[in-house]
Amino acid sequence: MNVKELLRKLGEETLYSAKGHFKATDLRRNLIAIAIWSCVITSILDIMNLLASDVWFDAIGLFGAIALLIWNEGEGKNYRAKHKEAAERYLALHKEIRSCFFLSECSEAEVERLSKLVIELDASEKPEIPGFARRLAKWAIERKDPETDNWFL
Repeated sequence: MNVKELLRKLGEETLYSAKGHFKATDLRRNLIAIAIWSCVITSILDIMNLLASDVWFDAIGLFGAIALLIWNEGEGKNYRAKHKEAAERYLALHKEIRSCFFLSECSEAEVERLSKLVIELDASEKPEIPGFARRLAKWAIERKDPETDNWFL
C-alpha cells in the first residue's frame, strides 16, 4: 500500500471514530432531554387532572425518572465527557493525517508515526460507540454533511 492510500485509510478511520463518539454524545444528550421533558409534561398534566387515564402517564413519568437515574449512575455520570474526549483525540489525529496527506513533504517516517498513533488510540481505554450513533455518523459522513470534511472519499 502506498503512502497516500495509507493516509486516506487512516483519515477515513479516524473521521468515522471521531464522528461516532460525537454522535454518541449528541444521542445521550437528546435522550436525557426527552426523558426530562416527558417527566415534566406528564407531571403537569397529572397535576392539572387533564388526563383520563392517569396510570399510563404516571408510568411514563416514572419510566423517564428511572431512565435518568440509570443514565447518570456510575460511569454514566461521565459518559458524555468520555465520548467527547475520545472524539476530540480522534479529530485532532484526523486533522494531522489530513495535513500530511495534502503536504508533499510528508515523509514515510511521519506516516508511520501517524499510523502508530492511530493504533495506540484504537487500543486505548474509551467508551464503546453505540450502534445507533455509529449509523448516524456513517450517514452524516456519507451524505457529505457540511460539518464533515470528507477529503478521503
